[in-house]
Amino acid sequence: MLIGGPEQGKALAAEPGIDGLLFTGSARAGQSLHRQFADMPHKILALELGGNNPLVVWHTKDVEAAAIIAVQSAYLSAGQRCTAARRLIVEDGKADKLIAEIQNLIDLIIVDAPFADPPPFMGPVIDNGAADHVQEQWLNLMMKGGKPLRRLDRPFEERPYLTPGLIDVTDVKDRPDEEIFGPVLQIIRVKDFDAAIDEANNTRFGLAASLVGGTPEMYDKFWASVRAGVINWNRPTNGAPSNAPFGGIGLSGNHRPTAFYAADYCAYPVTSSEADQPRASLNEGLRDPNMQED
Repeated sequence: MLIGGPEQGKALAAEPGIDGLLFTGSARAGQSLHRQFADMPHKILALELGGNNPLVVWHTKDVEAAAIIAVQSAYLSAGQRCTAARRLIVEDGKADKLIAEIQNLIDLIIVDAPFADPPPFMGPVIDNGAADHVQEQWLNLMMKGGKPLRRLDRPFEERPYLTPGLIDVTDVKDRPDEEIFGPVLQIIRVKDFDAAIDEANNTRFGLAASLVGGTPEMYDKFWASVRAGVINWNRPTNGAPSNAPFGGIGLSGNHRPTAFYAADYCAYPVTSSEADQPRASLNEGLRDPNMQED
């Protein structure tokens, strides 16, 4: 294990003794590694990157459970999971109860140190630089016309703690298609389920997506239409079994999923044809040894 930053990562990736690299991190870092490995096709590069992940809540009968799933998806680990929900897509005019319940839960969330008493739901983001960047992204959404429902605040000065942010960006034009790697959930209201699927796919990423509510037929359509590598129904976006492949498409990866498939990248395929003893014959294209040439 080596603790470091971009320079250490670049040095490790450039080490001539490695046969491949399995990387988990941001899309920007993944793109840099992809360029670095461009002239080394003999080395395996497996990228598991970030996501601008959609959570669609549609005609759910249990609003309280849907709100809890939304909070878990968006704010678990202070939003520092590649599978965290970044966009909450709901039906316009029919989501007020859901949003109110999410706001109530946000108001109850404890943000504090890991071993504080009472135990917190959320700790800090990784460092002050990361906290500053998330705040800049939040301010950018506000400046573009986003309507804050719960503000993203810094409760402890000069420390990387952030409170859960909830913002309605339905009317924001040219919404940034980026991963906000922190506790920010953006609400987008759409007119119908087809529009919800279109909005879920309105991203260059393609890691995780979830549908909460709906019918089995709607989930079949959702599963078949949404471009993502991890697709859940009535479960958070950040839940995936370790005995299944894990990864995404677009800016979320390079079609080499981790988890169950990861061990395959540490080996190369070999094809072997076998027989219990040698057998061979040549029946055509040979001269008859009993015939003499003129």
